[in-house]
Amino acid sequence: MSNLRIGFGFDVHRFTDEKKELVLGGVSIPCGFGVDAVSDGDIILHAISDAILGATGLGDIGDYFPPEDSSFQGIDSRAIVKEVRDKTKGCSIVNIDITLVAEKPRLVSYKRSIVISLKDIFHTDNINLKIKSKENLPILGGIDAIACFVVIMLETRYA
Repeated sequence: MSNLRIGFGFDVHRFTDEKKELVLGGVSIPCGFGVDAVSDGDIILHAISDAILGATGLGDIGDYFPPEDSSFQGIDSRAIVKEVRDKTKGCSIVNIDITLVAEKPRLVSYKRSIVISLKDIFHTDNINLKIKSKENLPILGGIDAIACFVVIMLETRYA
């Protein structure tokens, strides 16, 4: 018997000049700035992790990696993914649909690399990435922030 579950994840971070690279889906993007975050600020991996936790009813990444805990300063978001996947071992990913929303930097040339990285991290080919602009609207932090929305479908197998 199998059980399909759907999860939704979201993350947003402000840009900062204090970090000199942006990390998205495990890919470092040299653009002269990064995001203000306790971890490496990989909003794609954070949103996917939250979607997995949501689909399984296990809260969100803040429950396991509280931002006020300095021991997580600079943590690689792949470590977050590993812990989330360890907590959800009975689930397999059916598909991941990602929408990245940003005015800058221009990300179209990184899209393929990000998808390849995500396929490697999550061991599935069923990953879709869309990159959207904010049409210069002051939503989600305007030009000074980047946001990510994720919908995931998981399958849980029961004996």
